[in-house]
Amino acid sequence: MAFAFERPAAFGFTAGQFLTLILANPPYNDAKGNRRTFSIASPPQQTGRLQIATRMTGSALKRSLAEISLGTSAEFVGPAGSFTLHKDNAMPAVFIAGGIGITPFRSMINDAFARRLAQQITLVYSNRNPEGTAFHKEFLEIARAYVSFKYIPTMTEAEKSRQPWDGERRFVDADFLRQHVGDIMTSVFYIAGPPGMVAGITKAVSLAGVDSTRIRAEQFDGY
Repeated sequence: MAFAFERPAAFGFTAGQFLTLILANPPYNDAKGNRRTFSIASPPQQTGRLQIATRMTGSALKRSLAEISLGTSAEFVGPAGSFTLHKDNAMPAVFIAGGIGITPFRSMINDAFARRLAQQITLVYSNRNPEGTAFHKEFLEIARAYVSFKYIPTMTEAEKSRQPWDGERRFVDADFLRQHVGDIMTSVFYIAGPPGMVAGITKAVSLAGVDSTRIRAEQFDGY
């Protein structure tokens, strides 16, 4: 689910950063309290609102977000984080996301599209099936309209999907990257998703020949 909040006038951020959300009186509580950290899924150009997106795992705060009424007040702390796009336009960027790890990339891709950056950006997005692939249609539309953006979704359990799928089905490994990423040796790689996925793909990127100084990762531990 995605949740949108009115964006405070003074809340500036760089695409890829995160915030801490605080609900003063949530209807549900647990030992982790009434605050959680979320990547900002909306781009800086969207001045009227801040958007976050999350898997609905049944935690107290997520249940609260799903049930609170429109107009409920929330507090934001931040922004924070340095998981942001590098500034050298000559160096391509490769984003590799698993599941809801897509949120910082959604902000960065929409920001790059809005600014019409000439920098080449490739998004590799791994999910089990199309039904669980957040923002999939949006990325297809951006790829059609933005020549500097390449979108490569892969569905690792497509055979269990209710929707037809004729695209990639492989897990992301070194061979996958060599096939789909044109300039591996000069690209900067950004990886976000669950800890196990991040560790596995970081290893795959290294095996593909990428120097560790050009690999940046952010784990989504869940809560």
